[in-house]
Amino acid sequence: MTTRENAEAKARRYLCEGRLTVLYVRGQQIRATCRGDGTLYKLRHYPTDGWRCDCPAVSDNCAHLIACRLVTEAKP
Repeated sequence: MTTRENAEAKARRYLCEGRLTVLYVRGQQIRATCRGDGTLYKLRHYPTDGWRCDCPAVSDNCAHLIACRLVTEAKP
């Protein structure tokens, strides 16, 4: 039986595999790309709109965004 990766495990794998590229950070504005399983997705964060990814996931908590937040969000 094969276990399915959850979104956080997949995000960490994307980081380890070098699939995330942060293109722009200025204050709270962030633009990045992340290569999913075959497709390059555009990620963005704007204070007024929050996090967005152009992948088909219905959640704003996809593995691409989790990977980006892991390297761009300040931790207290």
